[in-house]
Amino acid sequence: MSFIRLLWRTLRFAVFDLPKWILILAGLYLFLHYAAHTPFGGALIAGFLLLVCLPVLVGLWRYFRRPRQAYGSASFARGKELRKAGLLTSTGPIIGKRDGRFLRYERPGHLLTFAPTRSGKGIGAVVPNLLDHPGSVFVTDIKGENYRIAGGYRAELGRVVVFAPFDPTISNAFYNPLDFIRVGTASEVDDARLMAEMIVAAKAGEADHFEREARTLIMGMLLHLACDFEPEYRTLHQLRVMLMRSDEGFVKVLEGMRGSESATAARVAEGFSQKEERERSSVVSTAQDSMSIFESPQLSAMTAKTTFDFERMKDRTCSVFVIVPPEFVSSYQPFMRLMVGIATAAMSRNPDVPDTPVLFLLDELPALGRMRPIEDGIGYLAGYGVRLWLFVQDLDQLQKTYAKWRSMIANCAVRQAFNVQDPETANMLSSMLGQRTVKVHSGGRSGRFPLLGLVHAYSEGQSETGRPLLSPSEVTLLPDSRMLVFVQGCRPILAEKIRYYADAVFQRRLSRPAEAAKRVGSSNPEITKG
Repeated sequence: MSFIRLLWRTLRFAVFDLPKWILILAGLYLFLHYAAHTPFGGALIAGFLLLVCLPVLVGLWRYFRRPRQAYGSASFARGKELRKAGLLTSTGPIIGKRDGRFLRYERPGHLLTFAPTRSGKGIGAVVPNLLDHPGSVFVTDIKGENYRIAGGYRAELGRVVVFAPFDPTISNAFYNPLDFIRVGTASEVDDARLMAEMIVAAKAGEADHFEREARTLIMGMLLHLACDFEPEYRTLHQLRVMLMRSDEGFVKVLEGMRGSESATAARVAEGFSQKEERERSSVVSTAQDSMSIFESPQLSAMTAKTTFDFERMKDRTCSVFVIVPPEFVSSYQPFMRLMVGIATAAMSRNPDVPDTPVLFLLDELPALGRMRPIEDGIGYLAGYGVRLWLFVQDLDQLQKTYAKWRSMIANCAVRQAFNVQDPETANMLSSMLGQRTVKVHSGGRSGRFPLLGLVHAYSEGQSETGRPLLSPSEVTLLPDSRMLVFVQGCRPILAEKIRYYADAVFQRRLSRPAEAAKRVGSSNPEITKG
């Protein structure tokens, strides 16, 4: 538009102002011709030329100078920057597409995706990486779709382990969470405490007295079971049975805990016995609610023994799917938290760092409730050869679940967002994109030919200000095929979303049916402790 305005003003000058300028130039010629023959003629000519040329040069400099970046220089990354950032390699999680090439992040670090439900997280992020990642994976598969699509290919890489309490036709593994407790070591109390936190999760920024006391009670009972009971009774179902006993029966449970080989279990029982009856009743009721899912025969059977050790995920390629139907996710939160929390905690027990990081794909993370192994582990798990990929619907969901949500976002080396509709999330993303400097025209130019740059006849009538690279409303209006990607050390990326079913690379890996994964998983030797 500026070129068109310049062209128009030039034409207008030629038509309307040219006669006037011919007279001016003729006068200038006469002045220069006769001034040379007068005293001090050279000085007069030099002074006149300086008076005319200096404003012209100043005007040209002002017109053609590069714009300042006083308010910011935000822009989207270009091809050379993507290559310099190491995003065009052939290894690492696939985080998007640009100009037909996959974008990957191969350096150590975690990932976070903001995307609402039914926005293509599975199609564009989870499944492509299940069909590409050569190392071990752990997947919270809410609908079981990821297993059905990618299970066959994962079976070609190694054992496929499926925990699906609602679908025994595909479930092929068992895990007793009490085997996580290292009985007889200095870590047994911490292990039991971590399990209790997974069963009765704390809410972000809240300190509920009865929930806190319920966690303490469950911790003591877990230690009692692990240290004093025969193996067949060391189960979460047995803990549920003990909690559901009558008042007289529960008094006997506390008496048994007082005589436990675990001094911590004995102290918990003693302290609980000293509470008022009303408080004891409220605490037991809270614990009962959290343990109610272990009344389920399917879940009780799945957690009665152990056929898989999560620590071995570092030693050989394994694919673990935890499948719970979406309608039961809310009620089965304790089970999901236990599996995720124990699996991530197991990664730090095994100090080995695999050549390819173990990838945790944690879909609908906030829906599972707060998990301290994730909240704290995001700061150190990368050093143990673990890569977390967290999926949340929006910022509000993360804030309500995790008190350290800012730290969690900051500790993710890659942040991805698409189909964002939540205003708060859009505001945050707009802020992360940064500002760029733009010129604002506040008036017309007083001169008719700016290239002459005459000071008394030329005013640009514009100022500089800052505006977001994308405003919050523009973030929400991004096409369905586009997404935002933020990578440490690189400008923001406007990338293309992936659709695995439209990519020949992934189609070639979908030839094996998912049912084969169950057969391969069952035929492989069990990975047990030791």
